[in-house]
Amino acid sequence: MIRVLLLRLALASGCPGHPPYVQGPVEALCAENFPDARRPGRARWLVHFYGPKCRSCRDLAQMLQEVSSSDLKLGAVDCRQPQNQELCRSLKVWKLPVLMALPGTRYSGPLESEVLTQWIRDISDISRLEVLPPASEQMSLCPAFELYEEPRVAREFLAAHNIYRCTAGIAMLEWDLPLFHSARRYADRAPLDRLAHSDPRERKGKHGVYGENVAIGEHLWPGQVVARWHDEIRNTQDGVFRPKRAGLGHYTQLVWRKTLRLGCSLGQNRRVAVCHYDPAGNEKGRHLSQVAPPLPNYAGIEGEERCGGLVEEIGRP
Repeated sequence: MIRVLLLRLALASGCPGHPPYVQGPVEALCAENFPDARRPGRARWLVHFYGPKCRSCRDLAQMLQEVSSSDLKLGAVDCRQPQNQELCRSLKVWKLPVLMALPGTRYSGPLESEVLTQWIRDISDISRLEVLPPASEQMSLCPAFELYEEPRVAREFLAAHNIYRCTAGIAMLEWDLPLFHSARRYADRAPLDRLAHSDPRERKGKHGVYGENVAIGEHLWPGQVVARWHDEIRNTQDGVFRPKRAGLGHYTQLVWRKTLRLGCSLGQNRRVAVCHYDPAGNEKGRHLSQVAPPLPNYAGIEGEERCGGLVEEIGRP
């Protein structure tokens, strides 16, 4: 009976594919109805990318039935269906299963209920906070206010980075909670009189030391900070790394091909901005192959507008 119900659901949605491997209020998704993760203010989705003969997909689906959150809408995409393969490729879904919280967060932990449950709780917490009105419509009643503002700042930093990565034609970054916590710890105590990086020993992750970009100033906002870092492109040759040129490290980290995850924070009354990256960029001797210049007709303001909008305007007070 459940299998028949899910099959009807998939057919009713107009999406091709095997019935989703998740019972309950799951929506079959495809290119025609896939949520637009770039539009802020939309409902948060938890999307399961699966294949009909994938045992791990079935295991993940079983866990989702036990731990899924009422704060997230649940969807599923059959990536083995020919009509869905272009969508899965565009989202960098190669090896199944993949669990993705839209916008911008992919589950990378083990298929263990306890770990998955905690990850979904973290995502749900952010989802609930995102329904708050804009910061301009709220009153800062206590120092903890910044904690409630953080989900909006997260969206803005992620959008600013991904516009520039879009202009270079490389993979979009995903928001990462451990990176965010790491960046916030340093943003809360970084010096204000000089630009200084944190001790690499204090920003170690599972796969090594995180990359780091830092900015200081007054009344900083995400788009302004990321645009400032990207402006170092003027020291390159049309975006291509030039050996022995100083003042490029922020730009090269932004467009480092192998970097996949991002976490950023504003600290000390918006006088410090810190972003942490994983895997880290700026590996010695790798710049020529890892730094991605803008694509033809994607440089400057024209490229930003084609990829989502002017970066410097993102998050402007």
